[in-house]
Amino acid sequence: MDNETPSSEPAPIKRVVIHIGSTKTGSSALQTALFKRREELAAAGVHYSRLGVHFGPDGVPSGAHHLLSAAIHPGAWRMHTGDIPEDRVGYFNETARRIAADAAAENAHTIVLSSEYWWGSFPVSMYRAVAAAFAPARFEVVAFIRRQDEWAMSSYLQAVKSGETRDFRDWAERALFKTGSGLNYFRVINRWAYLTHAQKVHVLRYQDVKDNVFAAFCDTIGADVDKTIPVARVNPSPSAEGVQLLLEINRSDMTDAEKKAERAQVMGKHRSTGPLAMLLTAEEREATFKESRESDALIVRRFLDREPPLFDLEEAEAEARAPEPAP
Repeated sequence: MDNETPSSEPAPIKRVVIHIGSTKTGSSALQTALFKRREELAAAGVHYSRLGVHFGPDGVPSGAHHLLSAAIHPGAWRMHTGDIPEDRVGYFNETARRIAADAAAENAHTIVLSSEYWWGSFPVSMYRAVAAAFAPARFEVVAFIRRQDEWAMSSYLQAVKSGETRDFRDWAERALFKTGSGLNYFRVINRWAYLTHAQKVHVLRYQDVKDNVFAAFCDTIGADVDKTIPVARVNPSPSAEGVQLLLEINRSDMTDAEKKAERAQVMGKHRSTGPLAMLLTAEEREATFKESRESDALIVRRFLDREPPLFDLEEAEAEARAPEPAP
């Protein structure tokens, strides 16, 4: 007979689910919903911490664990120098420890972490830091992926909203059409899978779930919560006219503060309501698909139970030929 006194220590967390993005696949809407519904998730055994979440200057939370991820990210920390201590690694480890402790105190079986900063190809040390911080929990990776022409243009539009001055092709050649970019979906996802020893990898096509990314995410991880509440659109893209106006502002000699104010005015009046890929030329669209062909085949083979292709170029071309709906 075992006469040992049962330990009062909470049981270790069984699972850590990392939502790595990608960018421009409803991530902001998903993170906002996850953050606002932390209590419902906790009742279902899922811990979504407010620790490591970035709060704006107005005190409004982004809902994303941007501070946690930026602390060990090779470049994103520069955007949060006022929010993260100088000892970034120490901050990361302590925040991860507190998240795990809080989750255990709630008797949660799952921790969910979400940040688009994790979408990309990074030094091996970053993945190992994440794996070590939450050991011995098993890892699962969730990635939403979007048809590449849409994702490329949407990513470009986000850059334009933030001050980018180059046209799409010049920006893509320098930032997108290279091995380590986020356009290589397989490389991004597989590095997370391999370097965290993830037991499961969930890849969802954004076009299949965009009506309610929160519901799709909860279904994927098995979170038993009310999923019927609509998810708001959080980060809209500019229309074709809006893009040109934003580029004019970004290329002007106005101060940064003036440019930011002018961009906000444009985004208030010129939001896209139709397919983003229509802003690409046929040659740009074809080049984007060409860069993605091998990656797509690997994703279908490794992570998805479906027949290739992952995305359809003919569908993209047909959609691009359709007129943009009226606002």
